[in-house]
Amino acid sequence: KGTAYAMLFAVPLALLGAIYTSNFARPAFRAFIKPTVEIMAAIPTVIIGFLAALWFAPILERSVVGFFLSAALIPTFLLVGVLAWQALRKISVLKRIERGWEFLTLIPVLVVTVYIALRLGPYLELTLFDGNFSLWMFQEAGVRYDPRNSIVIAFALGFAVIPIIFTIAEDSLSNVPSSLRAASLAMGASRWQTAWRVVLPSASPGIFAGTMIGFGRAIGETMIVLMATGNTAIMDWSLFNGMRPLSANIAVEIPEAPVAGTLYRVLFLSAVILFLMTFVLNTVAEIVRQRLRRKYGQF
Repeated sequence: KGTAYAMLFAVPLALLGAIYTSNFARPAFRAFIKPTVEIMAAIPTVIIGFLAALWFAPILERSVVGFFLSAALIPTFLLVGVLAWQALRKISVLKRIERGWEFLTLIPVLVVTVYIALRLGPYLELTLFDGNFSLWMFQEAGVRYDPRNSIVIAFALGFAVIPIIFTIAEDSLSNVPSSLRAASLAMGASRWQTAWRVVLPSASPGIFAGTMIGFGRAIGETMIVLMATGNTAIMDWSLFNGMRPLSANIAVEIPEAPVAGTLYRVLFLSAVILFLMTFVLNTVAEIVRQRLRRKYGQF
């Protein structure tokens, strides 16, 4: 469950960021952002888990309504901002912004949107949920809100996976021959059409491999899920409950397991299951990658 939610958070951000960095960003920005994201991969996972459990989880608990409101408003406001930019870019002052730096104009929109959502959250909670969203959810739907829940894991684990997917995907996109881009642009295609119809299919084996490596990394992660899940042995898909993954279960129980005892053997079975899952996943990913490479490698 934690891996699935983390990938839902990490994959779109990492892939869209890689596409923008490789195909649309200025060289100066590309030279800055790629090493920065790679440095993120060097952050110890124990620090990520610590911050998720002791800093992010309490903030989310206090502003859970504002969080969901921001998740709904951010795409809408960003789309409005892009449309406004397209309409206002003819102004002489805005023309001075070089191509590839347009994203800077959306940063204030993002900040204002998050601020508005967090400010409106308490009023919506008071109006719609009698001032206590957690209590209302338990009374109306029978769902308990665990402060260390799947949302916290999705952000923390996704933060750890994003650098891996981004780096591999960006390398694959950047390694597409420039002659393919030039030929597409010469035929009248826009830069977006070139990226979507030419560059992405050619780089799809590397992108798929990066995604699967990130998926395997998320499955085997221990410290983040150990510190930020609450280790609640609950098996459901609720966003508001915690969990105890196999890796965290092994780390928690192995010090107390008597050698050759039942618990000891169950933990070894858990380790074997975890290994087989990773092995099968990587094998299938390699088969699919080879097929994609044979299909698009000729171009």
